[in-house]
Amino acid sequence: MPGDNPHAAFSAFLTPLKDALNCVVHPRIAFSPGGDTVLNRKHNLYLTGHLRVNDAFLRLRGTSLEFRARMFYMIITDDRDDYGPYRVTTRGYDYSVRQTDGAAVIDYHWHPVGLSHEKRPHLHLGSSQLRPDAVLSNKQHLSSGRITLESVVRDLIGLGSVPRYPDYGDLLDLCEAPHILYRSWTFDYERETGQKIAE
Repeated sequence: MPGDNPHAAFSAFLTPLKDALNCVVHPRIAFSPGGDTVLNRKHNLYLTGHLRVNDAFLRLRGTSLEFRARMFYMIITDDRDDYGPYRVTTRGYDYSVRQTDGAAVIDYHWHPVGLSHEKRPHLHLGSSQLRPDAVLSNKQHLSSGRITLESVVRDLIGLGSVPRYPDYGDLLDLCEAPHILYRSWTFDYERETGQKIAE
């Protein structure tokens, strides 16, 4: 989402994420130092709290599930019409649903940089959802295409989380609209690294 300065671009990026997550939990925002103003540096955003401590999981109302959301992003300049002069581009995400006993249910990952051989957006089914003799394992990367936080919140409601607002569907559509309008993650990543990403 564009902004007239780095902080405005960060706010335009963060506000719809907070509003979407607020449909199921009270967000607890933390981000890396300079994450709201420093250009061209990868930053961490923890939408469910903590930055330097263990990742925080927030309890989902009406379920025995907990959720963690973190993203990786950069504030960049963009001289394209309607895309700048500043905006935030996502560099990865890690959304995780757990049972309250810690057992994994589902993980949504995108880590184009790192040790894993899988650079594309993908899912992991939690071992709690698999039989011991299942063909799938929780180590398999199931290609998913890029998944928005708003889509994950819809999934959380589908898993039984009680929405905090009766019109949550309209609110999620409204929150997702700016991302869909301004998304260019493949373009940004390929331009900056010279590597192609297949969705």
